[in-house]
Amino acid sequence: MKRFGYLLAGVAIPVVLFLLYYFLVPTPPKEKTTAAETSTFETTSTTTEERETSLPDKLVYAPMGDSLSAGWIVEKEEEKFTSVLSKELSKRFDVKIDQQGVFKAGEKASGLGISSIEEIKKQKPDLVTIEYGTNDILAYKDDQDLIQFEANISHIVSELKADNIFIVLVTTWNREQKLSQRYDDVLFKVGAKYEVPVANIRGLWTTETDTIDPKKYPNILDKKELEKDMHPNTKGHAEIAKRIFQTIETPFSNYLDEKYGSTKSTY
Repeated sequence: MKRFGYLLAGVAIPVVLFLLYYFLVPTPPKEKTTAAETSTFETTSTTTEERETSLPDKLVYAPMGDSLSAGWIVEKEEEKFTSVLSKELSKRFDVKIDQQGVFKAGEKASGLGISSIEEIKKQKPDLVTIEYGTNDILAYKDDQDLIQFEANISHIVSELKADNIFIVLVTTWNREQKLSQRYDDVLFKVGAKYEVPVANIRGLWTTETDTIDPKKYPNILDKKELEKDMHPNTKGHAEIAKRIFQTIETPFSNYLDEKYGSTKSTY
């Protein structure tokens, strides 16, 4: 009987000691897990911080176009749609915008549009607005001109895309509503083909009446047929910039993220 008692005690003592150890001694693995989690968080934070600082000091914006891109008929440089757009982009991405580009009043895609491609490439832009078609419409004689316009715009877009430049096409601003719609359709067709966004500014001059008011501006008072002038006023330029920004904000952000690994934002 005593031997059985000793045997039972021999079994019970290790069990009791194991239970005391299991419940009373802290488990170090949890501390290691917490440390690992902290380490992972710190690594992630460092990576995020590095990505936030990867944008360059400035982004280059190179507008291509005619008198609209040149700023007719506003009086101040900062009122041009290209300047308003630059300011909005700078605010959105918290970076300086270096505005360059090639543009001239009266020009067409078939002229300055084609001939300025290499100059635009040399500027190494991140963003290019292509605003052609308004004067191409004035040279329209038959549908062959429309076909040539498509070929010209396609050539400009394909050449710039080959250099990994973000492009946005801008629709026309011309009093010939039916013909301008056909040119706009070409722009949308080219945009779809090359996966390039198109900023549709058509409604700004076909349905709004306060975006065109040239009589307030002395720099064109010596022109003939003033009542037919179609250039946007200060509000018109602001609305054009707004429409372009709304069109490109998300895709341009994605482009910058792919190109530089970051899209800093103050929003």
